[in-house]
Amino acid sequence: MDEITLVREWGEETRLPSVDRLAAARTRVMSEISPPRRTRRWASLLAAGAAAAIAAVTVPQIVTPSAQPPTPAPSSAQLPKLTPVAAFLDQAATTVESEPDVVPRGDQFLYLRFIEWDGSANEGWLSIDGRHDGWGIDQDGKYATIPGCPAGDDCKVIVRYRDDMPTDPEAMAGWLRRAARADFGSDSLDAVTKFLGTVSTRYWMRPAQRAALYRAIGLIDGVSLVEGVKDSRGREGVGVAWVPTGQTSRSVVWIFDPETFRMLGTPESSIDEIALVDRARQKA
Repeated sequence: MDEITLVREWGEETRLPSVDRLAAARTRVMSEISPPRRTRRWASLLAAGAAAAIAAVTVPQIVTPSAQPPTPAPSSAQLPKLTPVAAFLDQAATTVESEPDVVPRGDQFLYLRFIEWDGSANEGWLSIDGRHDGWGIDQDGKYATIPGCPAGDDCKVIVRYRDDMPTDPEAMAGWLRRAARADFGSDSLDAVTKFLGTVSTRYWMRPAQRAALYRAIGLIDGVSLVEGVKDSRGREGVGVAWVPTGQTSRSVVWIFDPETFRMLGTPESSIDEIALVDRARQKA
């Protein structure tokens, strides 16, 4: 029971004193008290009332001498900050992660269609398992058969889907260095960025693999962003670039749409279509 209720009940049960008795008591009390004391008393009563109100709506915290203060929850200020290129490529990775996850069959083909810097279209059909004949433009600029490597033949099989391609960014960075070393004899930034042009468009990549690829590039020192770069079709975007050894200007390896975060291509060649088809020369 609180004090207010208690006073109310006592008042209902107790007979009030007479007017004469109240007058005498009032005169005696007023002669014994002073304004400052009354002020202090009202202040103490107000403070007590405020304390009671706070106690009514708060839960007291018990602290023992041996208790340690609680560990604060991690805040965004305590987390490692991404560099601009890493943050941008993380957004691009998040975008591709929402795409359908399709595992290709070995007898399918990777269909590619690019628009080159001169406006011409360049199409190609690359065998997924590398054992079937494809179709594309040869070194003379004419369409011709791309020979596959049937089982048992003495030839190099070039697959277009790698199921061993990692889905973790750090593991992907290591995979890129090993692949660049195998193709170019070096795992330097120059070699890795040259290999990016091949792996990003000449391989069928599942969403988790492509997302890891984008995030892995964001982990590499020396890669930066360039705004206002145009692809071969004149579409303006954000370029991912690096400065090749011995040069002072940056070379753009990828261009992304700044709003959708999807890859557009390069200044020399833009992506028009990347898809899986069941036979060579079949359109997507």
